[in-house]
Amino acid sequence: MRSVKPAQSKRQAIIAAATQAFLADGYEGTKLETIASSAGAARRTIYNLFESKEALFEATVEALWERMEVPAITGREAAARGARAGLMVLGQAVADFWTPAETVSLMRMVISEGQRFPDLAKRFFAAGKSPTLRAVADFLKQLEGKGLRHIDDRNLATRQFLGLINEPLLWARVIGVENAPTVRQRDAAVTAAVDMFLAQYGSD
Repeated sequence: MRSVKPAQSKRQAIIAAATQAFLADGYEGTKLETIASSAGAARRTIYNLFESKEALFEATVEALWERMEVPAITGREAAARGARAGLMVLGQAVADFWTPAETVSLMRMVISEGQRFPDLAKRFFAAGKSPTLRAVADFLKQLEGKGLRHIDDRNLATRQFLGLINEPLLWARVIGVENAPTVRQRDAAVTAAVDMFLAQYGSD
């Protein structure tokens, strides 16, 4: 088993502590001293590794978005199975990503503090949402002729597909009026999203 280098281990501990701090206290209310104490690190160590609170937030967001399997899925052989099978795998990955309460809480924090700290939303988008959108758009291109017709505006189609999943599974949770969906609810939402998407863009 490959050992984790001390610096890497410390970095992971700081990011884990920062995640909990940002979620508990918000961006403005989070103090680097609190993160350092929780991570068992010196404040100087945080600055050595991340340079600033903003950079630490970006690293926290990047670590979160690494759980999103969409780029990995679109880079594998999923497209070879055809449009329906490929979109089902893709949709399930999106649904699974938004299931943990931690992910939804971070989204809620970015929205609530984005007005005062516009860079937060920009960093959140650049770290994960933007690469995900590109990966899905490229995936749709791969599916052309495999159950999907040519799509002139793949960026729009990408947002439409993700929206069909995020609307029933995410946004009500962000505002706190629904609990995490069950496996059956997630499966039903993904299936319906794929059905509707193929009704618009399918070639069969």
